Amino acid sequence: MVLLLEYLPIILFFIFYKVADIYVATGILMAATVLQLVGLRLLREPLTPRHWIILGVVLVFGAVTLALRDDWFIKIKVSIVYVAIALMMAGGLILRNKSPLQSMFGQEIQLPEFAWRKLTYAWVVFSLAMAALNLYIAEFWSQEAWVNFKVFGILALTLIFTVFTGAYMFKHHTDRDKDTEQLP
Repeated sequence: MVLLLEYLPIILFFIFYKVADIYVATGILMAATVLQLVGLRLLREPLTPRHWIILGVVLVFGAVTLALRDDWFIKIKVSIVYVAIALMMAGGLILRNKSPLQSMFGQEIQLPEFAWRKLTYAWVVFSLAMAALNLYIAEFWSQEAWVNFKVFGILALTLIFTVFTGAYMFKHHTDRDKDTEQLP
């Protein structure tokens, strides 16, 4: 159920884009993002800063898109979210001198400090690259191509990068003996 809630706004955006237009899809995206957070709250799932950032950016850029009838604003929303993620990751390293990834996953995954730092920098670079790629596609490709990239391309690239992240974490995981002891 939680996985469905995570992807519900983008699924509905895609469906309503196909059956109506970008403006109807944007309104649906806004409503679905609010409902997503309500649903997560009802399921007693934690709402992370990522959820609040996405909600804020979707509502602001969605409202501007609808008010001005200009799809450029909903297109750059993706880049704004990725830049915000990059800033949060880099800011955590610089201001707190600790990887935000380590703060999120450090209880479950034991990695050396240098590995957490490298992973965080890798996610910063990935996020900035995704922001730049989205801007390029939004500017120079058709609206249809941008919607397909937003729905399928971003998901595929993020999944691939996540697999590489997992491989890197496995390579540097420092508590493998404890993991094998817990196997049945």
